[in-house]
Amino acid sequence: MSKMTILVADDSSTVRTMVKRILEEKGYAVVTATDGVEAIALTREHRPDLAILDVVMPQLDGYAVCEQLKQMGAPWSELPIVFLTCVRSRALELLGQEYGAYLNKPVQAEPLLLAIEDNFSRSA
Repeated sequence: MSKMTILVADDSSTVRTMVKRILEEKGYAVVTATDGVEAIALTREHRPDLAILDVVMPQLDGYAVCEQLKQMGAPWSELPIVFLTCVRSRALELLGQEYGAYLNKPVQAEPLLLAIEDNFSRSA
């Protein structure tokens, strides 16, 4: 069985590097993007099994990326998404949970891995 691939899109190189390290240590293949436009392009190219999207990014924010993926149809519209943000908002949290999961920054390894495993088990 091949490695599960996860797209990590965040405009912070620190966050991208940290999340990538956490995921690679658990055996995931990781593709990284610095903004929403690059996230869409890399999703088309690599067809990841899950996307981790920063809510606030240049060009396209995480929710706009999500909406574009939904409009692209299957298989992209079915991609589980974990949103990351520093923005504290119950409305954003509910919207994020509708698409997969919503986690606050700073990113902690355990909740991140649990959110990923939960999304993989739901889609299996």
